[in-house]
Amino acid sequence: MRVVYVSHVAKFVLVGLSFVMLVVLTAKTISSRLNGQKKLVEETSSWVFKSQDGGLELLPVQQVKYEDLNVLAYRSFDESKSPFILPPDKDMTGTVYTKHKPAGSTRYISIGYFDPNKELSFLQKTYFDECEYNKCKMTSDVESADAVIFLVARLTRVGIPTFRRKPGQIWIMKTDEAPSRFTWFESLNRTGLKEHFNWTLTHKLDSDIPFVYGRLIRQNLTEPKDYDKIYQGKNRTAAWFVSHCKVRSDRMIYVERMQSRTDVDIFGLCGPYTCGMAEKVPGVQTMRKQADQLQCFPLLSQSYKFYLAFENSLCQEYISEKFFKMFNNVDVVPVVRGGADYKRYFPSDMYVDAADFSTPEALADYLDDLGNDKERYISYLKNKDRYRSVLEFPDWQCRLCEKLHTDHSIHTYSNVYEWWVKDSCHDPVDSQQMFW
Repeated sequence: MRVVYVSHVAKFVLVGLSFVMLVVLTAKTISSRLNGQKKLVEETSSWVFKSQDGGLELLPVQQVKYEDLNVLAYRSFDESKSPFILPPDKDMTGTVYTKHKPAGSTRYISIGYFDPNKELSFLQKTYFDECEYNKCKMTSDVESADAVIFLVARLTRVGIPTFRRKPGQIWIMKTDEAPSRFTWFESLNRTGLKEHFNWTLTHKLDSDIPFVYGRLIRQNLTEPKDYDKIYQGKNRTAAWFVSHCKVRSDRMIYVERMQSRTDVDIFGLCGPYTCGMAEKVPGVQTMRKQADQLQCFPLLSQSYKFYLAFENSLCQEYISEKFFKMFNNVDVVPVVRGGADYKRYFPSDMYVDAADFSTPEALADYLDDLGNDKERYISYLKNKDRYRSVLEFPDWQCRLCEKLHTDHSIHTYSNVYEWWVKDSCHDPVDSQQMFW
């Protein structure tokens, strides 16, 4: 019995030694590959993911800055399959449709809007004149309408619909916001409402009518840019325009940690800087947009290397206008932080993704490194200038009118609330303080 016991112990020791040797050899191999293929520039106390020959490595304690940094470039990008990029030969004189209107006249379809508190009269002015399918009209008479729109943000102040729903009437859930606005969307989770919707009109790409904040299209610059001059004029690292400070993505905490390593100037209601009227007229969207374009965008182009396009929510496929605005001839590199898989939808050589860095400090260090490398930084600007942003007017109403005229199949969501919120968003894990 003692001989057998000792034999088992010996086998265990040999297996353990073999495992230790394997770990040591693997570590030496990885170290050799890193030293042979990459140049270590600086060390800091953080973690960061890097891609290495198609794989992923988590490098502890060191923030490794490489001359040819290639972070998380493991997902192949296919421009033809991106819902956010239009074909280069797209005719932009019209709007985007999936079907062309057949010859001959079609009847008008009435679209109602659920408004028991009489707050949505502005929807009455929704026009369809520029749509290919333009025989739709808005009405406040929900009982006679062919379809009824329910704005989720307004449902918190109203009860369950009690009007008589005519046979075949289509109920449409519409919202421009992300699912993380739980105080709004809890109103959907009510019996008598959540199980009666037929279509959805949201930013989620599996919506019946997907709504996006913008798209990109390839362009050829008609006039060459002096990128050297653009780079030489920049003396600040990053700017951020923001008016909502405390949001679920904890972006304010994230940026404050970035500020401990690099300069980030905060404009608007959450920071000390202002830019014309951009954040002095909250609620007046038209004035704010004009101020952004006429005053703030030139400031970005002249002085800043990066712009923080940080979302208020980390939700799948949620990419707001913050990102697309930077493609309106603004000479700045966007830094994105959101819940969307940006590398799936856009080329990764024209923006910086915060998801590639485990801490705000690591991202800040990388921005300094990239911003100080003239050749690499200019390559980002040039790659970004291959595209321009496109706003399709009037996108959602044209798509809705088209669908009402062409799609005669009606389905019903068993629980539209669950479809909307389940696994759609996540809380941040990169903004909390880390202790080593």
